[in-house]
Order: sequence, then C-alpha cells, then structure tokens
Amino acid sequence: MTRRYSLARDLSEMQQMLERLPEYLLGDKLTLPLAANFSRRSALPQLSLGNLLLRRRRLRCLRDTLNPRQQERLAAELERHDALQGEWTLHYGNKLRGELPARLRQMRPFFRDCQDDPSGCASAYPPEALRRTLIQEILLAINEFEYDQRETVAGVAEADRALRRLLKPGEFIWAPELRTVYPSGEFWWLFGWPA
Repeated sequence: MTRRYSLARDLSEMQQMLERLPEYLLGDKLTLPLAANFSRRSALPQLSLGNLLLRRRRLRCLRDTLNPRQQERLAAELERHDALQGEWTLHYGNKLRGELPARLRQMRPFFRDCQDDPSGCASAYPPEALRRTLIQEILLAINEFEYDQRETVAGVAEADRALRRLLKPGEFIWAPELRTVYPSGEFWWLFGWPA
C-alpha cells in the first residue's frame, strides 16, 4: 500500500513538469526525464501528460490544505497549464492519444503474470493501480479538452474487465489524505487488492 504523500512535492513536481511541457509536447517520446534530484529517495518522476494531470487533480482537490503562498503558486501553475494546453492544443491532444494506448499495453504483462502466478499478483499491483489512474486522468482530459475519444473506449474496457476479475473490493490503497481526491465509483481500482 502507498501510505506516504506530500502535497508540496506534487506542487514542486508539477511546476518542473510545466517548465518542460513545450519541449515534451514537441518531442516524440512517451515520457521525458526531469532533472535528477540529489536525494535518492526523492527522484523525480518522468514527465508525461498522465503524470502531470495526476498532480493537477490532487492539487486542485486539496488546495485548501495548502498555505496561502502555496495556493498562490498553485493558481499560477494551473493558469500556466491551461495557457500551454491552449497554445499547444494539437500537440497536447496527440500526446494524450499516444499515451493512453501505451499505458494500456504496459498493463498486459501484469495480467499475464497474474494468470500464470496468482500468488505474485498482489505484490505487483501498486504500479498497475497507478497506471490505471494515469489512464483515467488521460480519459478525463480528453473529455475536458474535447478531443476525439472514439478510439479509446475498447482498450480501457478490456483492461477494466481484466482488473475486475482480479480485484477483491476493499479499503482505499493509497495515502488516507488522497481518499477524497478519488471517488470510489470513478476510481474503483484504488479500493481493492488482488485476491
């Protein structure tokens, strides 16, 4: 279970991602490494729209828990995100539509491994729960920014069927402070564990 969470870290990472967003949108890679942090425990995540949107959701939902200075910083970063999305709308949409099937493909080995060795399925689940959450953020952004989503539905439905077969409903699996960010109806895979 993921139990540690830092809203301040999310804010810092979102800021760093937005600084590199134009470069990322113009590139042809699924992810873009951010500058390494000197502390091994706090290595930065890769820049992708899924990773950026994940932080955007958390920060927007939990903004009232930030101090006034952090709230001002967040408001500026959210404004910067929206401006960049508007300026690079075609590239942004292409990246969303490219990342979604790539994330779905990344889940396939997990499903195969769980079929071959059900006993190892639970220990391998946390990265898949994150991956499915990134997929959801991409789907929500495709809808929010009104990009074409016809091609996305079948692959997600197939992955969800496989996940539902594996998961036993239960408690929220991430840090308790994130519980309000992820409603159980929309993010059901965060409320259970492979049996």
